[in-house]
Formats: sequence, structure tokens, C-alpha cells
Amino acid sequence: MKNTVNHNSNSMQISFLDELDTSNFFYQNIVTLAYSQFGINELLARGFYKFKKSQFTDNSSFIKEIQSYNFPIDVEEEILNTKTFTPLIYVPGFLTKDRSKSYEIDIDESARKLFSEDEYPFDANSQLTYLTIIAAWEKAMVHKLQDKPVLQFFRHIRNAAAHNGRFHFDKKVIDEKSGELKKKAQWNQFEIKSSLQNMKLIPKFKEENEAFWDQGDLVEFLIDFENYYPELKM
Repeated sequence: MKNTVNHNSNSMQISFLDELDTSNFFYQNIVTLAYSQFGINELLARGFYKFKKSQFTDNSSFIKEIQSYNFPIDVEEEILNTKTFTPLIYVPGFLTKDRSKSYEIDIDESARKLFSEDEYPFDANSQLTYLTIIAAWEKAMVHKLQDKPVLQFFRHIRNAAAHNGRFHFDKKVIDEKSGELKKKAQWNQFEIKSSLQNMKLIPKFKEENEAFWDQGDLVEFLIDFENYYPELKM
């Protein structure tokens, strides 16, 4: 399941989601998030190719432009050899019941936004992550789980997701004398304390370090959660 690759001169361990244990309690939540974000990125990639290609009248100038981005070699070859990131086979839309309307994504507009709005598409990916956390929490709450520090941890992660990705502690969960949370909230090396109030849960940009977590930590947490509650294992 795990492979070590060289990425930007650093050794990174990669785990393939399609090799996860499908019986894991949160398996569907994890892969749904991955497929959703993959879809966003692929649509943007198609738009990026079309947008950049239209700016150059000759192919050699276009090639120089692509090379200037310093993409990984395999990505650069994919762009130049296949003339796109992925084939434009199907762009999903939201159909009305009577099939009279379809709400679809305009990949050209997506490409324009990619170059004009700093937080696009990262904000969309963040929102998908928040929705995944909330859905996973609701799935777990169907079961009457014993209160443990890991459950309290999950509760605060869920509340942060519901407050636009920032920690939010209500007065009722904080001890008036100590100013700390009444119940310990911890998972592995991560511990949630009242001082995290209003801190970002996950970053919007890959190079951002001002957040508590990142998406990989969420995946690890969801995979690990059932180990604290054997009754969740199928």
C-alpha cells in the first residue's frame, strides 16, 4: 500500500487510496473526498491547457511556456504528448427531474478563475473536506460510542468544519477556572486546546503552515478511528 517516492528532493511516503481496506468504517468518506477533489483538479487541468494553448500561435512557444512552470517531468510529458491532461469525455452536470435543465461547469471559466483568483480552486477543495468531516461525524454518531479523548477530538474537528474551517469553542465546553477544555481532546500527537480558538483547521494552500492539520492527517485519522472503537469494524 505504501511506496516511497522522490518529490521535490524530499522523500515522501505515498499510500494509494484504492488499496485501503474497503471494510474500514470511513472508507467511502475517504474515497469520495478523493474522487471529488480529483474531479475539480481534472476539470481545471483541461481548462488550463485550453487557456494557455489559445495564447500562443505556434507550438514551440507553447512548449516553452509549459516548461517555464517547472512541472514534474511526467506531468510535462503528459501535457505535451497527449495534448491535454485528460480526454474531455464527460463534464458532469446537475439535471432537473424533468431533464429540462442542466447546471454544468464551464472549464474555460474555471481556467480564467485559476489565474485570476488566488484561492481558487483551493477554497472549493477545503469546502469538500469540511463536508466530508461533517458527514463522517454523523455516520459515527449513529452508534452510541463511549466518550474518549479521541471522540472529543473528533467533535471539535467536526465543529471547526461546520464553522468554515476554524476552531470554535462554546463557553459550555471550557472550564471557567482553568480556561481549558473540560474534556481532553487528543488523537496521537495532536491535542486540541482552547488556545486554538479561531485557528484554521486545514490550509487553503499547500505551502501554508498556519493551520492545525492537513488533509493527509484527516485521512490518517479516519482510517485509525475504528481502532479506538472495535464495534465499528465490519
